Amino acid sequence: MTDTPTPCVLSYALTTVPAPLTVSPPKSGPGNEDELAYGAIDLVISNSGTTPVRCSKIAIVLPVGTLAQDLALTGEGIAPYVEPESGWTVVGPQPDVLLAVPTAETAVFPAAGETTGQSSRVRFSVEPRGGASEVTVDGLYITLKNIAVSNKTGVARIGVEEWATTGDEIPATPNTATLEVAKFPFRSGADPSPGVGRALVAVTEQGGPPATRIGAGAPVRLEWNHVRGDNHELYMDGRRVSDATIAGGSVYPVPADTVLRDTAFALKTVTPTPDGGFVTRWDHLTVCVTDQRLAALTVNGALDAKGAVTAGSSLEVTGVVTAKSTLGVTGGATVGGTLGVTSGATVGGTLGVTSGATVGGTLDVTGQLTATALVQANGGLVVAADKTLTTHGPIDAKVGATVGGTLNVTGTLAGVSVTVTHGEWVDCAKESGNSSTAPSGQVMVGRKHSGDENGQTCYKYARLTVS
Repeated sequence: MTDTPTPCVLSYALTTVPAPLTVSPPKSGPGNEDELAYGAIDLVISNSGTTPVRCSKIAIVLPVGTLAQDLALTGEGIAPYVEPESGWTVVGPQPDVLLAVPTAETAVFPAAGETTGQSSRVRFSVEPRGGASEVTVDGLYITLKNIAVSNKTGVARIGVEEWATTGDEIPATPNTATLEVAKFPFRSGADPSPGVGRALVAVTEQGGPPATRIGAGAPVRLEWNHVRGDNHELYMDGRRVSDATIAGGSVYPVPADTVLRDTAFALKTVTPTPDGGFVTRWDHLTVCVTDQRLAALTVNGALDAKGAVTAGSSLEVTGVVTAKSTLGVTGGATVGGTLGVTSGATVGGTLGVTSGATVGGTLDVTGQLTATALVQANGGLVVAADKTLTTHGPIDAKVGATVGGTLNVTGTLAGVSVTVTHGEWVDCAKESGNSSTAPSGQVMVGRKHSGDENGQTCYKYARLTVS
């Protein structure tokens, strides 16, 4: 003889998040390893009858497995919550069975329409073992979160077992009911419209403020919304970032010493559609850097720097260059207009200035220095050994000038002293067919001849020291 199941005396209403539930997505490309679909169940329980119901325990039974009739892949990791927390508690004796047990021995659900003068509330009584007490509630709410939804489309039946009665004695055998939950085929979690991105943002650190302007080399944290099934690609500086966590993730910490100048980021997201196709989405973001580090800089107009100017390679400016502090160029520097530097200027390569050059401190040039107008250095003027200083205007060095190679000045040389160290008369010979070459590092300062074309011609050279 088979016992006939007793139906539940309480009313149950169920909804899901998302609604409807969907199974796991298909593979959408590298990095997407069939991500699990997670969902939640919200269950509201109340007494819709006209007679009070006394309840001692309610059990929610979830079918677990990989079949179409199973709801969850596993019972592990499910997070239960019950409200009101003061009157009920949730325990999980088994991974797939969750019990809602009143804090007291039993709880009373008042009948529908039964009031005690407070029309906005419904009351029920809790009857503990040692006495009686009452707690007013609007109903019982149970939510089960973090459910790994089974990967087969179908209808799952959730079992409900309640130890409840409208009489005085709680039954030993529970009343039972089933609640059906449909699992639909995979759909992306948003409207698959091309071009609609994933809200890419940049912050200084986890939970920190937006990284709208940072110092050169400071770390940046990129975050975006990830919907299951998405496959992401991240681009910066004209290249794809090769990090395996980006494809199926929602965050990428850009390492320090990476963002050295204003940098544009692009996030490509490929999302599968229910019909087996794909939709491409894009996010674009630019992070500005305050003290940029540049490999090369070309400016068609004037360059006015309030602080230091540092170029890791070459600096080319068609107009005026004004540095209120230091100018440092690792490679060469070409200035189409005037070069004005408040402090010192150091050029690792060749410095060419179409107009004049005014340096508040020392002007140090490793390569050639060519200027068509005034070259003024309030400190020292230094040109590397074996290099040439050529200027078609005056040179004014307040402290001293050191030229390792040749000095060619069309204009005047001011603010420096030139020491001439004479040598002896050399290369004395018959004028006809005679020639002489200046020794290295010296210039010709004299020539003398006696007699006719057959007489003797001599030459004198000297070493010039500019200080």
